[in-house]
Amino acid sequence: MATAEIKKPIKVPCRECNIKTLHDILCESTERGDEDYDFYSTYQVIQCRGCQTKGFRHYSADYEQGYPVSETEWEFPETSETYPKFDSDHRPLDNMYEVPDVVRSIYFETRLAIKEDALTLASLGLRGTVEAICNDLKITGSNLASRITKLSSQGLISKKDAERLHAIRFLGNDAAHEIKKPKRTQITVAVKIIDHLINSIYLLEKEADGSLETAVGDFDQFTTLLKPNLAKLAKGDELPLAAILGRDVRRLVTGPGAFESQLISQISAGAFPHLALGKVAKYANSKEDLQHFTVQ
Repeated sequence: MATAEIKKPIKVPCRECNIKTLHDILCESTERGDEDYDFYSTYQVIQCRGCQTKGFRHYSADYEQGYPVSETEWEFPETSETYPKFDSDHRPLDNMYEVPDVVRSIYFETRLAIKEDALTLASLGLRGTVEAICNDLKITGSNLASRITKLSSQGLISKKDAERLHAIRFLGNDAAHEIKKPKRTQITVAVKIIDHLINSIYLLEKEADGSLETAVGDFDQFTTLLKPNLAKLAKGDELPLAAILGRDVRRLVTGPGAFESQLISQISAGAFPHLALGKVAKYANSKEDLQHFTVQ
C-alpha cells in the first residue's frame, strides 16, 4: 500500500507568534508552466507548529528568469506570500472592544491598509483616527491643528503627545494634498503613536479605574467616589466631607473644597438626594468650622 508523502515543514511568518516559525503543509495544489514558459506556482494550507494557527501560502518560482551563481548552481526569482496578511512590526492592542465604534472602525481600516502595503491610504487613516478621537471626546476646532492643541490644553494628553500627533497630521496632509507615499518606517512609528493615544485615553483609563486608586479630577468622578462611602454610613449620620470620604479623600488632588461648593449647589437644587446640608461646626480637632452633611 502506498504511503502518503510527508511534506518537509517550511519556515514562514506566523500572524499569531509574530515571528517566522515552522509550519506543516496540510495540503497543496501546484501549477506548472508549459514548454513555452517554465514556472512553478503552488497554493498551500499551512499550520504553525507552535500556536497551531492555520493560514494560506502562495509560493512561486520563475525558472525562465534564472541566472547562474556558480558553475553548478542557479538562482531563480521566488515569491512567498502568506494570508491573511499581517504587520510583523505591530502587536495588536488588547481589549479594543472598549474603544468607541467611531474610533475602532477607522483604526481597523487603517491597519488593513498597512497590511496591504497601501501606505498612502494608511496615512489618511492615521490622521482620520486622530479626528475620530477628537469627535468622540467632543473636542471642537476650526481644523485638526487646533483640536490637537485642545487635547493637550484640556489635560487629555501631554504637550509631547500633542507634538507627535501634529507629525501624524503632517503625514496625512502630505498624502491628501501631494499624494505623497510615506516610508514604512514613518508608518510604523505613527502607528505606535496612535496605539499610545488609544491606550492612554481609553484602555488604561478603564484598567486603572478597576484596579488602582486614581486621582479624581471632575465632579462626576467625585460623586462616583462619594456614593460607596455613603453606603457605609447610617441614615442620619452628620459628618464633614473629609470624614465621609475617609481614606479616599487623598484621591482629591486639590482637596475636598474644590468639590464641596458644587455639592452644596446640587443638594440645594435637589439634584443629589443622598445628602442634606447639616450644621457648620468644628469636627474632631479641626481649627476651622466645617460644613457637615447629613446622610439621607
